[in-house]
Amino acid sequence: MEIERIPVATLLSGAELAIWVHESRGELGPGPTVGVLAAIHGDEPTGTEICLELARRLRAGLPHRGRILILPVANPLAYEAVRRHTPLDDLNLNRLFPGDPDGWLSDRLARVITRHFLERIDAFVDLHSGGDSQTVDYVYLLNDERLSRSFGSRVLYRPREGFAGTRFEGTSATVTQARGIPTVTVELGGGRVDQRPYVERGVRGVLNLLRALGVVEGEPEPPGPQVVVHEIATIRPGQGGLLETEAPPLGEVVPGGAVLGRVVSPHTFEELEVIRSPFRRGVMILSHLTRDVVWPGDYGYMVGNLEGAEGA
Repeated sequence: MEIERIPVATLLSGAELAIWVHESRGELGPGPTVGVLAAIHGDEPTGTEICLELARRLRAGLPHRGRILILPVANPLAYEAVRRHTPLDDLNLNRLFPGDPDGWLSDRLARVITRHFLERIDAFVDLHSGGDSQTVDYVYLLNDERLSRSFGSRVLYRPREGFAGTRFEGTSATVTQARGIPTVTVELGGGRVDQRPYVERGVRGVLNLLRALGVVEGEPEPPGPQVVVHEIATIRPGQGGLLETEAPPLGEVVPGGAVLGRVVSPHTFEELEVIRSPFRRGVMILSHLTRDVVWPGDYGYMVGNLEGAEGA
């Protein structure tokens, strides 16, 4: 397995910002080039762990066709700081693609990733997770439904309007979709819980995607029962404090009006806010699995609307 170091810029400290791309060339003959990318948001390290374990499988001799490119840390400065945005310019890298070589540092980083990774691949697996204290579990349905379903997640999200012209404009996935290549965006894991079960699921899911693409031999494992939602509500606390979760586990049904969590003052211990599910019948997609500190407007919960959902 080869590793390519791709420079981005020299920082004020004199250190050089670079990204690292791992390349595995298959011994079974020609095939597509599949790109697996993680940590475009620095507070989402679960995808990097999935990349690590996938690379170990490849180094151990996993037979495959074509090429597999792995970019385990797309935003090194944000990853180092455990922050969603790039610390030097406070920009969200995943809203800046295809990038600008004359823009802010994050713009330039987006351009390097586009040229040296996104424009070199024939299929794209984009790994995301919850943040420092939130855990998430779903997959987007974008331009290849069979491939997205092959990852195996129970809940899938089909945006009614797609990514173009929405708040998702400028993501890495918009670049690959514009090129017409199969694109799978995964949201899995995160939060202050043991990530090993999510990493194991992630590796299993990526390997199944590779089977579905014909890169790894064997038939892909059929997914279990799946539900496809068309609407997701992101519910943010209006008060800062300690968030105590009462929501059901991820992937489970939540009835309308059910209490998802309560914000309690860490100073007076009074209850400041009760957070409820907004849909008559929903499914949990993102949640805090531990008692966590939250700010007003922080990520609290995400609930998918089961009214009108496919397979509900």
